[in-house]
Amino acid sequence: MLEGDPGLGKSFLALDLCARLSTGRPWPDGAPAPAPAAAVFLNGEDSEEATVGPRLRALGADLTRVFFLDRDEGGLTSALSLPSQTDVLEQVVASTRARLVVIDPIMHFFDPGVNTSSDQTVRRALAPLAALARRYACAILLLRHLNKTEGRRALYRGLGSVGLVGVCRSAWLVAEESLGSSRRVLAQVKNNLDAPQPGLAFEVTRPEGGEPALSWLGPVETSADDLVGLPRRRGPQPVKRRGAALFLSEVLAGGPMKVRDIWERAVKEGLSANTVRNAKDDLGIVSRRVMEDGRRVNYWLLHGQGLPGEEKPEEEMDELERQLKKLGEMYPPTTPLEDDDL
Repeated sequence: MLEGDPGLGKSFLALDLCARLSTGRPWPDGAPAPAPAAAVFLNGEDSEEATVGPRLRALGADLTRVFFLDRDEGGLTSALSLPSQTDVLEQVVASTRARLVVIDPIMHFFDPGVNTSSDQTVRRALAPLAALARRYACAILLLRHLNKTEGRRALYRGLGSVGLVGVCRSAWLVAEESLGSSRRVLAQVKNNLDAPQPGLAFEVTRPEGGEPALSWLGPVETSADDLVGLPRRRGPQPVKRRGAALFLSEVLAGGPMKVRDIWERAVKEGLSANTVRNAKDDLGIVSRRVMEDGRRVNYWLLHGQGLPGEEKPEEEMDELERQLKKLGEMYPPTTPLEDDDL
């Protein structure tokens, strides 16, 4: 997952990755890339002819190895809808032998019936993509914008359910290094496959009359939480505590879980109770106590999640959700007996 506010260079950064892969050049951090390979780029916001193609050429891409789906008259990808048409994407990946698939932005390509605010729904919607990635040994990079709710950890700033980032093995944030700065930072939000990685600074310049250029400026210590405006912690967070936070993010990404089950998994990971509790506070995890079959059961939930049959607490709703709730209360649906009176 690659996320950030509009206009900060997410799409351009993703095109740079495609260009590097197509020519076998090193990655932005200097790590060697594999041999030149193909990429598939699905873009729902920019025209291939007017924007995407010229930028790829300026980035030095081998355009014979970067592929697009069929476009509509405006040059935008319009044919693909996920997950119902994952087979269409699979045919493209199979025929091109692509090692990278970029979907920009992911919200543009969901089927109309996908509720992007529901953890379970988005996990089901993305499951075919995960299966495709495994079958063809390719990486799938999803792009999305941030929501407008400030003061949350970077993990919860992406648009839609936290399940979207929960499905991904790693997630990265693009943001201004400081307010009004031309420098941007690519910072890690989560990583399930390796140790925490440093952020990378970059800058996008726009020569008069030319295509934008991207310059990578090296590693920085700024964290994703720093970039979204959360107060800096006093001193570095202990490694075990960071690991516990990643552990909790992963186990709760699929929905609420009983605390007893969480503890059993935490013991297997070698995590202490205090470390897990501190990580719970860092993530803003909510506790719920309910009765099930006459027994008291404790659950932990990520922000925005709810237990089956439980209405989401109003303090966890964004402004749109609160307004929709009020409208629903003011104008409840009619019964079949009332339809004749309308």
